[in-house]
Amino acid sequence: MKDKIRIYVLDDSITVTTYIEKSLHALGYTVYADNNPSKCLSRIKEFFPDLIILDIDMNEYNGLDICRQIQKDDSLASIPIIFLSNITDTNVVAEGIEAGAVDYVVKPVDINQLDARIKILFKILDDTADELKLAKMNMVKAAIITMHHELNQPLSVILLSAEMLESRLAKNLEKKDEVLLSRIKNSVEKINDILRRFNLIQEQDKEPELVNYSEDSMMLKLPKSTYERKVLVIDDEEDVRKTITEVISQEGIDVLEAKSIKEADDIIKRQGESISTIFCDIKIGKESGTEILHLSRKLYPNIKFIFITGFNISGDVKLLIKEFKIPLLRKPFSKKMIAALLRHQNG
Repeated sequence: MKDKIRIYVLDDSITVTTYIEKSLHALGYTVYADNNPSKCLSRIKEFFPDLIILDIDMNEYNGLDICRQIQKDDSLASIPIIFLSNITDTNVVAEGIEAGAVDYVVKPVDINQLDARIKILFKILDDTADELKLAKMNMVKAAIITMHHELNQPLSVILLSAEMLESRLAKNLEKKDEVLLSRIKNSVEKINDILRRFNLIQEQDKEPELVNYSEDSMMLKLPKSTYERKVLVIDDEEDVRKTITEVISQEGIDVLEAKSIKEADDIIKRQGESISTIFCDIKIGKESGTEILHLSRKLYPNIKFIFITGFNISGDVKLLIKEFKIPLLRKPFSKKMIAALLRHQNG
């Protein structure tokens, strides 16, 4: 049950609303008391209560009609309504329930009885919500298990067939065919990653989270990928970054870009676990790409590194390249050179 239930009370008698407001407030409820039926809908929308207590007979206004108006408003229809009345006629009670109320309290109001009914009502609502939550979770889990069962076999066939084809045609495989096979394998890897992330949802006890997909539809929010391969390209020359990015994207791999050491530093600290390879210019403005090498090796030693250069390399950098066996992409370079280096690093 909610810790602080918000209750809107509408009655044309100030005496009644004052009594209910003070009494329920003393019991720990948050109460908005109203004596003006003509403005009740706008005030309900402003206050947006968890419960509405509504008098049936308010001189010029009929509580049944107000209840029906509330029920027709999609934003308010889910709010439970309890009717108040000094009329005990069972036909009136039945009409009130038919109009959309969930309960009926006879005046003069017994606050202890009203409190008990509110507690019972929200206990029922909480139990119902728990049952719906469990049903939703079971449905999601069943869908995930079905998806795994139905997709794993064809995915395995696709991956195995691609690897067999690659092995069989190894000596005669053209570069463009290598690219196509690489895309197939990367795509299968991505699908497997999605399935793993769905599986994490299945293992959770909490209700799956939904996010907006379009104006009229939702989608499941998947846990963050820790498997998906990403490549970070760091170069202060836009043409160089875009050329490398284009080639890597054609391989079916997501690409991150940075034009400065600071940008690269931020990206690595945020997404380092998902980065498989870094293409980094040795000279970025007045700074050295070796800073990024040392940062990545310190934080994420499994990230593979490729240096880019169009200048002569200093002795210190040569020692780093030799020590860590870092491939070098010299400018000007071809797209085939980029693809070959990438496949070698991630082979």
